[in-house]
Amino acid sequence: MKIISNITNHKIEFYDVDSMNVMWHGNYVKLIEAARCRLLDKIGYDYMQMKEDGYVYPIVKMDFKYVSPAFFGDELSITSTITNYDGLLKIAYEIYNNTTNKLCAIASTSQASVMIDGFQTMFTLNREFLAKIEVYLENN
Repeated sequence: MKIISNITNHKIEFYDVDSMNVMWHGNYVKLIEAARCRLLDKIGYDYMQMKEDGYVYPIVKMDFKYVSPAFFGDELSITSTITNYDGLLKIAYEIYNNTTNKLCAIASTSQASVMIDGFQTMFTLNREFLAKIEVYLENN
């Protein structure tokens, strides 16, 4: 399988940190949410298009491993990579601190395809999504 990946950057702002100027662990979820949206934008199939096609993709599993802290003012890069799209959409994330040259965290998400009409869980991505992935892979 060819790799589909994207890098998103984030500078840690004051509202991201706790009283010790360390990025609060819950904000890492926001980082990967933004990174996932940029990855889907890159493919050309975002959440609005999914909804227009009659599907939603809720998170059914999320894992994090925190490796080293990030602080107010640090520059981060979040690499998001699709690791599987056969059944569930699985994405791996690597959050790297460009300021300290250290890995901050690794994460993964799994998303199920759910048909909006009747909230039926599907066991494959919808055909429009798969078509966008195929077009992206052919052109990159």
